[in-house]
Amino acid sequence: MNEPCDSCRYERVYALQYENVRDDLNELKERVGRLETTLMRGVFLLVANLVGVVITLAQQLLRS
Repeated sequence: MNEPCDSCRYERVYALQYENVRDDLNELKERVGRLETTLMRGVFLLVANLVGVVITLAQQLLRS
């Protein structure tokens, strides 16, 4: 079916290179996804801490 021909002697090499690039891109996509998840968790923690500080300051203002 896919018989190699004389004009396509590098076809297997190119196919392997393409597969390697595709695998590298998939790995990069997974890493970026994990990084986004970690960054979002960090942002949520920062926002939660900020809300806690605001509530504490509001309580102190109401008591004085």
